[in-house]
Amino acid sequence: MARSFLAQAMFLAAVVATLVPLVAGNDFFYNDVSGKSQWEEPADPVAHEDEEGRKYWFDSAKGESTWEFPGIWAEVASEEHGQNYYFNKDTEEAVWEKPEAMGWRRVSSEDAASP
Repeated sequence: MARSFLAQAMFLAAVVATLVPLVAGNDFFYNDVSGKSQWEEPADPVAHEDEEGRKYWFDSAKGESTWEFPGIWAEVASEEHGQNYYFNKDTEEAVWEKPEAMGWRRVSSEDAASP
């Protein structure tokens, strides 16, 4: 019994030693709306943050950074209600819940591992 436990412990140590270098230092993508995470960059634009924590996006169509989401959704401040709503520029739909397309952000695996 002790021998099989030792063998399992050695196997687990080998797996961890193999996987940690593969994951460490790699970024992944997390969606704050859906709770999904993935290694591959999503099709929707991914939010970045500047040194002061302000959110911006890279608009690949224009080849430049922008403070406004480059997709079909726009975040709009409602003075009447004191909160933001989201407006679809294509369908002219307005919703209070943040669309999943606007929820993606890049997360450093090193930041995710920190307590």
